[in-house]
Amino acid sequence: MISSNKIQLNNALINRYFGASTSLCFVLANLMVMVSLQVIDSQNFRYQLDWFQQVEFWRVITGHWIHFSWQHLMLNGLGLILCVAIARPTWSIGRWIVYNILLAIGISMLFTWLNPELDWYVGYSGVLFGLFLLAAIELFKTERIIALLLGTGVCIKVALEQISSVNITTSDFIGVPVIIDAHLYGLLIAAFIQLAFALVKQAYTIVKSKS
Repeated sequence: MISSNKIQLNNALINRYFGASTSLCFVLANLMVMVSLQVIDSQNFRYQLDWFQQVEFWRVITGHWIHFSWQHLMLNGLGLILCVAIARPTWSIGRWIVYNILLAIGISMLFTWLNPELDWYVGYSGVLFGLFLLAAIELFKTERIIALLLGTGVCIKVALEQISSVNITTSDFIGVPVIIDAHLYGLLIAAFIQLAFALVKQAYTIVKSKS
């Protein structure tokens, strides 16, 4: 009985601070992927502008799990943990994976179309900003004040990066200039994902009600 109560208490703590055990599993798996790819030759996995010409399609996804340095990886890893701890999203593993892949592909596509001067890119921060927004939207259903603060804070941060002449990024710490457009694109793709999911859900509800 004591052991059962202890297990229930541990599960309750996980659910409280990580939204659901699936979120904790995803965070751990995601960090393991980042560390593994960091150990391997990152140049084979980073995003590169010529990915299409070279028929290296994996780069549009894997480039977001590669980092320039261990400090870079640590910052994004901590950011992911913070996102989950604050917003406590109750997404399934499948939804976590879909969100991450869609954000990565979307950001890479916008790089290709809108940033032809960007020869290569590495880093999870663009995907992370998108996850912050998606998590804030999800949280709005239950805790509106925290959700508004989180969503507004992320949007203000990205807006200041775009318009401010003062460096408010972590480029000095990670050792490479931060591509601030990745953060903007992450928010744009996240908004598109949320809108698309809402439209699909609405269409499904209408079709189901008529059947």
